[in-house]
Amino acid sequence: MSGFSDSQLKALAGKLKSDAVRTRQAGGKSLHYIEGWFAVSQANAIFGFAGWDREIVHFERAYERLEGQITHCAYIVRVRLRVRAGATDIVREGSGFGAGAHRSALDAHERALKTAETDATKRALSTFGNRFGLCLYDRCQAGLASAFDLTGPDGAVLAPALSAEAFCGGLRQLIETARTADEVQAMAGENAKALASLRERMPGLCNAKGEHYADLIALLVQRRKARLQLAPQNQDTNAAAPADAPCTKAASGPVAEPAPANGNSPPEDLAVSRIGTGPRIDKGVLILGHERRFRDKAHLRLVGARPCLICDRQPCHAHHLKFAQARGLSQKVSDEFTVPLCVIHHNELHRAASETEWWARYAVDPLPIAEQLWHERNARKNGGGEAAE
Repeated sequence: MSGFSDSQLKALAGKLKSDAVRTRQAGGKSLHYIEGWFAVSQANAIFGFAGWDREIVHFERAYERLEGQITHCAYIVRVRLRVRAGATDIVREGSGFGAGAHRSALDAHERALKTAETDATKRALSTFGNRFGLCLYDRCQAGLASAFDLTGPDGAVLAPALSAEAFCGGLRQLIETARTADEVQAMAGENAKALASLRERMPGLCNAKGEHYADLIALLVQRRKARLQLAPQNQDTNAAAPADAPCTKAASGPVAEPAPANGNSPPEDLAVSRIGTGPRIDKGVLILGHERRFRDKAHLRLVGARPCLICDRQPCHAHHLKFAQARGLSQKVSDEFTVPLCVIHHNELHRAASETEWWARYAVDPLPIAEQLWHERNARKNGGGEAAE
């Protein structure tokens, strides 16, 4: 596909949104498809309004019969698409079938021919990938971007069309902040259909141990209910999730002591190394030093308890500002550079092309806010304002 721009290649390599897929019954089976208008709109968006055209290169009437006063007919159509990719013209063809029935013979033939043309166009466009429904021919539908609605205990949709990961993270946050066992049960019941769909449509969404995220959510529900039922007078609204539950940004990474407020000198006691004897090495004081990346789950929970910086919703995720430190291989920035974002805006930010441009669009400077939250965390800890973990 040489000749396409980088943005066009990125769009063509993307996944088809599940809300664009329709279902119909035929022969006792459920068939999935995209509508003709959607395929054309995707072609206009990716190729440009003047970047492609189509023509009928062949059509023939398959049959015509009269039943009473109703005319039944069908056509087979072959369509040729020509897509302009830079100086290159890419030609694709597709065949389609369409049937029509109407009291007026003219209307019956018109409907059949239009249906066949639309079907042929969709088949030709599907050769350009998942965005045009190619993934619907795959039984696993790996190219389908599944979208899930996060629902509260009252049945209200809190965040529509989330990715599978964002849905699991948001549901986990809601379960962890629930105050009664009945609320946890209501939450699980309202999202049961989405969790069942998650198991069916994304069987590979598992942790390192091979446990599916939906099963981990179910385990979290059981543990949270049991904890609330055992301590009705002193409910712990920050109960820990299962160690392998689908992690959000607010619950990832090993725990280490937080840095002092100035962030220059390391803490006196570093956490014990997981792969060697003795304390971890403070790489910040080496001749060729590395930026310290502190991990503090307590701080992430405090950040997640704050309202969203964009819309004031709660609960929130602790979002790590990726531009705050130099990038590292499979390393997120230090926990000191975190700010609260609700599920909706957290999901939106991770889909944005540029994080700095996303923040500028909302006229928010997150770095000073992250610094203030980190200072407050250290002030509370140094002043004895919180219980030891």
